[in-house]
Amino acid sequence: MKANVKLYTNDGKSPNGYPVKVIITHQKKIKRKTLAHVPEDLWDEVRQVPKPSHPDFESLYTRILEIRAKAVSYKFYELEDVKLAMDFLLDIPNKKKIIDFYTFQEQYCEYMRSVDREGNAISFEDAVKQFKKVAPKLEFVDLNPALVNAFKVNQRKKGNKAVTIRKYLAAMRAIYNAGVEQLGLDNQMPFKGAFRDLKVRVRRQRNRYLERSEINKLKNANLDQVSYQRAVDLALLMFYLGGLDFKDLYYLKKSQIHNDRIFFERIKLGDRGYEFDVKCFPETWLLMEKYPNDDMESDYVFPWRKTRASYDTFINNLRRDMAKVKELLDIKLSPKNETFTPKVMRHTFATMGKFAHIEEDLLRELMGHERNDIDTAYKDKYPEKERDAAQKLILEL
Repeated sequence: MKANVKLYTNDGKSPNGYPVKVIITHQKKIKRKTLAHVPEDLWDEVRQVPKPSHPDFESLYTRILEIRAKAVSYKFYELEDVKLAMDFLLDIPNKKKIIDFYTFQEQYCEYMRSVDREGNAISFEDAVKQFKKVAPKLEFVDLNPALVNAFKVNQRKKGNKAVTIRKYLAAMRAIYNAGVEQLGLDNQMPFKGAFRDLKVRVRRQRNRYLERSEINKLKNANLDQVSYQRAVDLALLMFYLGGLDFKDLYYLKKSQIHNDRIFFERIKLGDRGYEFDVKCFPETWLLMEKYPNDDMESDYVFPWRKTRASYDTFINNLRRDMAKVKELLDIKLSPKNETFTPKVMRHTFATMGKFAHIEEDLLRELMGHERNDIDTAYKDKYPEKERDAAQKLILEL
């Protein structure tokens, strides 16, 4: 699946100029869609964007950048139908999907389970079960601040604490935002200000990380027991791939790998996530090749079973094995010598980046941290070579 946006001169010139078209090609099929009409003298032929003198420059230029960004995402590459691909690039909703809130929630939970996010599905179902006590029936348009406040009052009468109410509201908001995006609805901001009187005191803990000397112990390890050495290899893989969360590594798909790069969307962030990529250095490939998936029909890179129960068992065993590795290799954590867990490798990558004086926004981009708004999708985008150099510096490869 390939896509491009260009000034299309084959159809002739209209009074407003030539059409600017999105062109998608896939397996000898082609689909075109006109975005606007632009006179030749107001079009940058080299960059294929409107010139700043165009009266609608800002909106058309931004729209083209958004489409091109989507056209290089692995979500787009995975599509097989050119019509669906065009809808994806242009954010065209399927009007037939407009349904009531609870029906959407049920379908959304089914989707969550299909992508191995059982925890999210359970959280959403728990919140909806509570919300139905104040709104047994609910359309998207009926979800408003007054109803949200009534839910909070109901929860307080039941004696629930702020942290519990916040959890339910956060789940409801996630479902609502997903529905607004997928169904093409207007966002009425029903949760605006809903968390102000639900303050929760959180004590920040200092992140645990490994010093260079301790990372080298992992690199030089050659343990006899297979599960212990595997724990070492997986820890290094998380570190080499930009402090990757273990869940994203466990569910890594073959379609996410292109040439010497791997493209991710952090599972943890759900709908707030965005696509980012990291370079695969030779050391990374060597570790990945130690655990090949012999099932040629499988979409996944690694051979481990991809059910919720299998994942839970695997990560519990991994935590146990990492604790044993810490003992066998005499690994010490900083600033306090506590438990060696998968999360330590993410904290280690971030800490090494700070020690190397990597610019904060660049480090954030390498690690796939959540973006706050669409502006950062363009402001933070560092050149590939610059990101790769920073990643290599952190890894000291």
